[in-house]
Amino acid sequence: MNTTAAERDALYDRQIVDRARTPRHAGRLDAPDVQGDGRNPLCGDKTHLDIALDGHHIQEIRHQTRGCAICSAAADLMAERLRGSTVAQARQVSDRFKALLVGAPSSASAEDNLVSLGPLEVFAPLRSHKARIRCAELPWVALEEAFSHVDG
Repeated sequence: MNTTAAERDALYDRQIVDRARTPRHAGRLDAPDVQGDGRNPLCGDKTHLDIALDGHHIQEIRHQTRGCAICSAAADLMAERLRGSTVAQARQVSDRFKALLVGAPSSASAEDNLVSLGPLEVFAPLRSHKARIRCAELPWVALEEAFSHVDG
């Protein structure tokens, strides 16, 4: 079944709004192994991540996000997608997600290009809304900060 642009946009709006209104991974962890923050001083959006690691595997991610629906949904869907991944896999997903947002092929290796974005694909329409890309990237900025002191 072919979907129209309007149908895709409606689906996009529904998924983003649903996840922003009822996040499944919001909150804090009692004893996170690493933490990271992302801030956009232009609009005031903020994301804080608490991450529990088991070696180099992401055991749990929780976020506290104050921002627009895109930023909130991006943080929640990122946490869902990365739970159970290794730090290296999370970095690969981050590279793929950034490439998705700008509509460019990933500069990663062919192996990295096989990395599935899963629910994060919902952000593909942002390519045509350049001003909103930063909103979706903010949780990934927090992730980079959290992983800045982690090897692997």
